[in-house]
Amino acid sequence: MSDKTCRAVLAAILSALLAGCALYPAVQVAGGAMTGYDAARLADEYMPRDKVEGGSVDVIPDSQMQRRLRERLALNDIRLSAHVIDAKAYLIGQVSDRNQADYAVRTAATVEGLKSITCKFYPQARPDDAARDAANDALLLREVTGRFGKTRRLHGADLRVEVVSAHAILVGRARDYGQKTAALAIAAETSGVADVVDYITVPEPPDDGAVASK
Repeated sequence: MSDKTCRAVLAAILSALLAGCALYPAVQVAGGAMTGYDAARLADEYMPRDKVEGGSVDVIPDSQMQRRLRERLALNDIRLSAHVIDAKAYLIGQVSDRNQADYAVRTAATVEGLKSITCKFYPQARPDDAARDAANDALLLREVTGRFGKTRRLHGADLRVEVVSAHAILVGRARDYGQKTAALAIAAETSGVADVVDYITVPEPPDDGAVASK
């Protein structure tokens, strides 16, 4: 093989590798006193897009994307909770280091149809504390979800609760801001909850500013 041919082959391989890297932004480390990884909202152009076939967009349901996301995390031995709301993925849990956090984001980014990935990662508990912390988190989870279920104000909301290291992470949809505020207050007032993380969305009100025709 000539030198010219070798250079062309190497250039093609390098271009392919660089193109692949563009899909996977890095996870950012949270600042201040927060010890978890907070991260990364990925723009649409970096994510697999909805398929376009025959001039129409094939929209993938949240439930299907969520199932695929959880399957891919499990296949890669990534033990995180995963939820999909309005084509936006939320990854929550404990990671051992930044490399594991980045690997989780890269794995999630392969799921077709996702518009963004939001992560809430906390450092993995020490072996001596892991069982105790897990039991405490399970108790807090039951307490928060039980209070949600008994609150009529929250009926009709699509809310998911995760508890990691005594931090309550709320993900989902509320019908209005009053419902969202109620959910956040219930979680914050639960004894033992150290902090509440809010990933609850509220629908935008209808646009009533249209000009009437004369």
